[in-house]
Amino acid sequence: MSRLSDVISMKNAPHLGLARKYRPQTFEDLVGQDAIATTLRNAIESGQTAHAYLFFGPRGVGKTTTARIVAKSFNCKSGPTPKPCLKCSSCEEIAAGTAIDVLELDAASNTQVDKIREMIIETVSLAPSRDRSKVFIIDEAHMLSMSSFNALLKTLEEPPPHVVFILATTELAKLPATIVSRCQRFRFRPIPRTVLSAHLERLAKLEKIEIEPAAIDLLARAAAGGLRDAVSLLDQAAAYADGPVTAAKVAELMGTLPEELLGGMVGAILAKNARDLSTWIGRAAEEGYDSGQLLRDLRERLERMYLFRLGVGEALKGKWAQWATPHSPETFSFLIQRINRTLEELRTTDSPQIAFELGLYGMLESAYDLGDLVERLEELERRLSSGTPPASPSAESGVFAKARPVGGQGEELPARSSAASTQSAIGAAPPAPACANSPQRAWAAALVRLRETKPSLAVCLEESRLEPVEEGPWKLSFRQTFNRDRAKTGASAIEAEISASAGHPVRLSFELGEKSEQERKAGSAPEEGWIDASSSENSVDPGVQKVLGVFGGKVRRPAKPPKP
Repeated sequence: MSRLSDVISMKNAPHLGLARKYRPQTFEDLVGQDAIATTLRNAIESGQTAHAYLFFGPRGVGKTTTARIVAKSFNCKSGPTPKPCLKCSSCEEIAAGTAIDVLELDAASNTQVDKIREMIIETVSLAPSRDRSKVFIIDEAHMLSMSSFNALLKTLEEPPPHVVFILATTELAKLPATIVSRCQRFRFRPIPRTVLSAHLERLAKLEKIEIEPAAIDLLARAAAGGLRDAVSLLDQAAAYADGPVTAAKVAELMGTLPEELLGGMVGAILAKNARDLSTWIGRAAEEGYDSGQLLRDLRERLERMYLFRLGVGEALKGKWAQWATPHSPETFSFLIQRINRTLEELRTTDSPQIAFELGLYGMLESAYDLGDLVERLEELERRLSSGTPPASPSAESGVFAKARPVGGQGEELPARSSAASTQSAIGAAPPAPACANSPQRAWAAALVRLRETKPSLAVCLEESRLEPVEEGPWKLSFRQTFNRDRAKTGASAIEAEISASAGHPVRLSFELGEKSEQERKAGSAPEEGWIDASSSENSVDPGVQKVLGVFGGKVRRPAKPPKP
């Protein structure tokens, strides 16, 4: 009967998740936190323990588990010891979370100062009921209010000898510096993927779960450094597969997109093939895949390719290696940044599908061809430093803009499809001897180059007029004082461009030119109903007179005063 009752009780017992079943109970059981385990073990063994500890790091890496192990080490019947027996009543109750002298406080549920005062401050002076030390474990400590921190501050700084505080948090930055400075800090790091894979493989053998190595690798990647997440995913995958756990079943469980779809999109993006990319986007929409998950999976694949091209990542296989090899690391860096930007837009836009498609099509841009761009910039810098006129970026396509007429006197350079003709027009190559002494051609070519190199200066020269002088500096006339003074500040650059185009040194004088006859007539004939008041200096405001001196113009007033 006893055997039968044992069988019945085992069948009726609730299932215990693997994360709880295999929760570390000693420092030796901790996974991926060897430095912390060694430090705490040595401190307890030598008696150099602290009155307050602060454990911080990402979720699921062992902060609360370590706090319980420390409590067992302090209160074990054979302690204080770095190796608790796990058999005495104190060890068993602490592991079960029922120890009367080890108080676990969830700060997320008890943020008020009254709760802190009731649960900690008023009981901290009381001696332990049974155990050697009274241990307060405050989980998610960053959730406490500022008033609660202030109430806890003095107690945390000078607690009674029998009290130990252990604070655990995932967000260290939210804790006041006064609290952090009173604790001995331990940083829990994300667990490496190789360590997670080895631990999952060990648990699978203990539980007699048949699982593929590729499936273990997928679970370890999905856990992102969290041991609790990795073990929970293994438990979930074993229940879902109901048999051997394969990589395909794990991918289906976690919603991972098929490799065929991801590979097709990556290949189309790297080949800049919009038609193929459109086909894959349509297939993803038909299958109903989540756009955010698709982008995250794409980013993960591109990250592997990026690290592979940097020479610091694991080796790629098959088509992934073929796609990654011809491209520079900057290419994948650009693509990853575009995906991050698209993911941000998906969280705020009211049209997720449009933002998703625009983000993918935007990855076809050639802006990430940084190697070629850097080479072109370096070549331009060498030309400028050596005095050689820079070549126009549009010289390769054969399409050029016309040079604007200069003051109504100069010739207009026609657009040409011939690269040789265009280079002579814009100064990409040294001017031919036949036009080397043509001042207007030299001026037009200089304007084209100034628009590229110094656009703000070229704006001031648009309405100027060049008058070559046989002996002495050439006259550069302006209609406005502002444009003349602005051009004077860039006189050396203007003279250098004209000299390079003309084939001989040129010096300039900057002057205010007279208006044309048509402009003078237009300016002297006031509009109907208006009279010219510029000559009446006494009637013009001094501030207005200063403006007229800089920009030119006239002051006009209505011929008839407005009716009241």
